[in-house]
Amino acid sequence: MTPLVPPKYIENIFTPEEVDILFGVVRNNGPWRLVAAQHFSSAEEYLAVSGPKNQDPNRKLELSDLLTPTFRGYLGNFGVAYEHEVHDIYFSRRLLDMINSMHGTEYAVPHTFLFNLRTPAHSFDAGHFDGSSWRGVNLNNAPLWLISVMAKSGLFDRWAVKAGQVIAYFYDSTIDGGFTYWPDGPDLPPQRFAPPFWNSGLLTDNEKMFHRGEANGPRDKRKIPQLRLDSLIHGHGSDEWSIRNGDLEIARFHDRDTRFLVHYSAHVFDDLADVKRYFEHTDDLTVETALGMLMDDMRARGVTFAEPSDPLTDREFIALLSRTYAMAPAAYPAEAPLDVVGAA
Repeated sequence: MTPLVPPKYIENIFTPEEVDILFGVVRNNGPWRLVAAQHFSSAEEYLAVSGPKNQDPNRKLELSDLLTPTFRGYLGNFGVAYEHEVHDIYFSRRLLDMINSMHGTEYAVPHTFLFNLRTPAHSFDAGHFDGSSWRGVNLNNAPLWLISVMAKSGLFDRWAVKAGQVIAYFYDSTIDGGFTYWPDGPDLPPQRFAPPFWNSGLLTDNEKMFHRGEANGPRDKRKIPQLRLDSLIHGHGSDEWSIRNGDLEIARFHDRDTRFLVHYSAHVFDDLADVKRYFEHTDDLTVETALGMLMDDMRARGVTFAEPSDPLTDREFIALLSRTYAMAPAAYPAEAPLDVVGAA
């Protein structure tokens, strides 16, 4: 898991008018759900994506143990702008050309356009890579944990779709909150971009590189005891954010205590034949085929298991796949250690 080229730091990613549009959508079009609520239904699924190296298989965690106040909204996906205000940004020639230039490809198609809004928070993310895409299998029809295991296995390169990201950060603080990344692979030392950030960030291939958003915000405000999987964040006035369980407000934060990022991703293609292969589905992988290949590979490795009736939700099977294809960073910057559940 190493990128084609290292991340490139870039500034002034969006115009002032685009920044106003993006902040307006996030403040006014919510409320927004936790990232964990959108992608995981168990601790095993979370750990398959962001678990630490050599995690203790005997320590039983629940998803509630791993929650942080990190909220997400999708502005666009799969070539459709979900929020009408961002249409022109989603189809930005400038952003698409940047990603094409990274790969030396000819064609680019907008893919995932999302934001993360994070109040003061610990980071239990030991390092992850963004959800990869293969012809026929992506986050539209497969859970994130399966996408992560597939990428770690190395079995599916034949169907891989190239991608790149432009990621803009807005965090006007020096209290932690940086970006740790492992451009040479998870077993070698990491590098770090340190805050403050404002409309600055990365041109990167985060689908091929372990990375993590570090803990952020005032340290005494990072734990919200009442945070639940169904907690939502609402814009409040012009400069505050309210986290609520139903009608009950459980926390409120000022803009200055939040870390905001905008994540823009595009798929890129070498030539028209590559484009048509993708959009005409002439050489697609399926989720069923992928699961079958993983199980066949585990048997070839000598791993014994009973085939589950529902492999996409079976917690023991997911944990077994995580152990079989375990891959995670080995070290962290001294300035940004990994938070440990229960010790925070």
